[in-house]
Amino acid sequence: MQRRKLAQRQKFSPSRVTLWWLLVSCVGVSSMSYSDIRAAETPEITKLELTNALAGWISTGISLEVGDPFEVDARGMWDAEGLILAPRHVLWYRVSEDGTARNFPSDDLFAVSEARGELEIAIRPPSFYWFDKQGTFPPEILEAPEVAVSFTLEIRQSGALHSMRQTEVGQNLSHSEDRPPKDFKYLSILGESEVWSGRVVSNEYFVSASLEDDVGIIKLPVNVELSDSMLFSFDWLYHSLPAAAPETSVVGHDYLSIALEFDNGQDLTWMWSKFLAIRTSFTCPLPWWSERETHYVLDSGSDGLGKWKSHSRNILDDYAEAVAGDPPKKIVGIWLIANNLFAKQPASASFRNITLMDEGEQVFSY
Repeated sequence: MQRRKLAQRQKFSPSRVTLWWLLVSCVGVSSMSYSDIRAAETPEITKLELTNALAGWISTGISLEVGDPFEVDARGMWDAEGLILAPRHVLWYRVSEDGTARNFPSDDLFAVSEARGELEIAIRPPSFYWFDKQGTFPPEILEAPEVAVSFTLEIRQSGALHSMRQTEVGQNLSHSEDRPPKDFKYLSILGESEVWSGRVVSNEYFVSASLEDDVGIIKLPVNVELSDSMLFSFDWLYHSLPAAAPETSVVGHDYLSIALEFDNGQDLTWMWSKFLAIRTSFTCPLPWWSERETHYVLDSGSDGLGKWKSHSRNILDDYAEAVAGDPPKKIVGIWLIANNLFAKQPASASFRNITLMDEGEQVFSY
């Protein structure tokens, strides 16, 4: 595939992106291959070039012990039929074949080895998810025709890295931000990012997302029995909205929201829509998510952006209106969702005073 000019790479093609997402959803899970990586080593730096998105796990030749720090600077992009993907969107690593697969939260990765073995790198295309910790690729992906990408990685190993990064961590903590917010963790199937943070402002704890071409879902586990009278309450402050088309479409599915996950595998997520009317509900247009996620619009348009707004929703009433099938019996998680991978329009929002109330009694608060 010939390299396109930068201006051409920025072209946003809704039809091509939709076709890509539908294509990969039919295959199953992603990978790459050995002939598509070239390595050059110096005493301190190992350089890798990834040229095939479907090549599986790639050996770097770097052996690590438990506790060894390493750093990866990743550059380049993948034009996935109009969807422009940075290294942080698709790159994962593990130490040894039995090690836990972890994603790159940013294009500049710093990590400490959890195991003993060889460092391996993989590309996991969008809409593919792993459900084992090792990140096992199915044969149909490994045997698929090549898909051209262009990523360059520089991997550094040095004892000095550890002390340098510890200093950086200390400086970040001095800003009194929690990344991710306290008690929340990033959804494991998607991996981590740097989207979400939490901080105290005027004795109130705010959870905020700042989106710049990224995605992140964080989850707070709970175990709450549902009742007909239970209310889900929260305040939100949206500064800007990222969607470039109606959020019911794949190419318009950039948004920020708050959600409840239920014991039946479904989640219901309340959102501020840029294009859709209040009380619009719809199933997620993305593959895999379409079977388990439903969206419900509480605010719409641009009126009220930049101001705190409060909502209190009867959970089972909204669920019955928006989701088919029997109602759930328990709430098992609270999610906060942010995405602007499609149109890449910056957006931000904050959430506070997240509570569950039942007949006037507070059964959960955050």
